[in-house]
Amino acid sequence: MIPFDLLKFYNDMTQSRILMTFKGAISQELLVELGALVRNQLQHDDKIQRIFAVFVEMAQNILHYSAEKDMLQHIGKEVGVGVIVISEQEDMYSICSGNAVTKADAARLEEQCRYLNALSKEELKKLYQERRKQAPPEGSKGAGLGLIDMARKSDKPFEYSLQPLSDETSFFILNISISKAGR
Repeated sequence: MIPFDLLKFYNDMTQSRILMTFKGAISQELLVELGALVRNQLQHDDKIQRIFAVFVEMAQNILHYSAEKDMLQHIGKEVGVGVIVISEQEDMYSICSGNAVTKADAARLEEQCRYLNALSKEELKKLYQERRKQAPPEGSKGAGLGLIDMARKSDKPFEYSLQPLSDETSFFILNISISKAGR
């Protein structure tokens, strides 16, 4: 007996126009492979650079910041676990990620998401340029520009959600939309 209805899953993905999905531990090596897959899937589209940049940023966020970790023996490293989905609608692409975050990170993320969504494209550009000149925020494994850059690339305010997983963690979902027309 097959314990999982794969046909239903397949049909649901087809109906939702899912181009690519991955759930699991994300290492730097896997990120490179998945990135090549994304480029191949969307090579016909002039939005490939923006979609690819958002995908890479989301994957790196999962790799570095997910509260759920998995030890990858072949590289001898602990890496973050999460999910990334790229889907296509009639007029836009959606790049969506999800991963566990600590309650402290959830509060900080919610505040930052609210703040960034309230800014105009010009204000986001100015904030990005200012932040590039500063030292990385405490606890950051990068320049602290990822969420700002994704907000800049999104053609509408990004969507996000924080849902409780346990007393210590929440599940952070981020969705970036890139229009097929214009820009």
